[in-house]
Amino acid sequence: MGHFEKFESYIPFNILQPANLVTSFVVLFAIINIRYFAMVFIFWWPYYRRVPGGAMGRRIYQTLPSRTEQVYEIKWSFLSSAIFALAGVLMGVMWQNGWTKIYLPFAEYTLWYLPMSALFLALIHDAYFYWMHRFLHIPRIYKLFHAVHHASLKPSPWASFSFHPVESLLNALALPVIIIFLPLHPVVILWHLTLMTITAITNHLGYEVLPKGSAVHPVGKYLVSGVHHAQHHRYYRYNYGLFFTWWDHWFQSEHPKYVENFNDVMNGNSR
Repeated sequence: MGHFEKFESYIPFNILQPANLVTSFVVLFAIINIRYFAMVFIFWWPYYRRVPGGAMGRRIYQTLPSRTEQVYEIKWSFLSSAIFALAGVLMGVMWQNGWTKIYLPFAEYTLWYLPMSALFLALIHDAYFYWMHRFLHIPRIYKLFHAVHHASLKPSPWASFSFHPVESLLNALALPVIIIFLPLHPVVILWHLTLMTITAITNHLGYEVLPKGSAVHPVGKYLVSGVHHAQHHRYYRYNYGLFFTWWDHWFQSEHPKYVENFNDVMNGNSR
């Protein structure tokens, strides 16, 4: 446990020195790209190259994205990784200067606070994302920035980071702002970043990974699914959530045929 309570375990040098700032960016950029390719590949290979028999019944689109479309997504994702690396460096600078609520001793907030803070972080980030996403759909803003992501009418898992740099920046700013006021341990931040990547991949996979009946399950209906986000790419004006669907429920922005489309996919009727 002691290893996770040391600043040096996360930032092994003085990040405020100019040379170390550059080194931090290069290292983070490399890590983010390696993680992106590795985690996407874990899902892409079985679904896009191997395709196990049962998966065909969960395909959301009638035809999968072409090689050209996937290369397009990878190119933009590569650029987004640079923005995310800059945000990571910013968080390191803020942390070392004492401008954040990041803490190291687990006993400072007790162990029970770890899962609670992870939940708080997900709830706050989800709220931020919903309204930021609605902002990006203002017609003029959409044409300037968000259209890059929506060029993927049938997104592949490579689209999980495929954003215009301005949209990448808006996405990346959430965590640096949240850590100013919400006490978080670094392991919670790392967990959240991993959760974000996995859900972004599965929501753009082109296959549904949630269990059958999730769209009407008391808990499952409030989770963003592959079908839920695929409808957003197809119809534009619906389904804006990041992790959860309750903002869409509260503000009546969920697609009216979500449950029907989800069941269609589960019954092998892709669209």
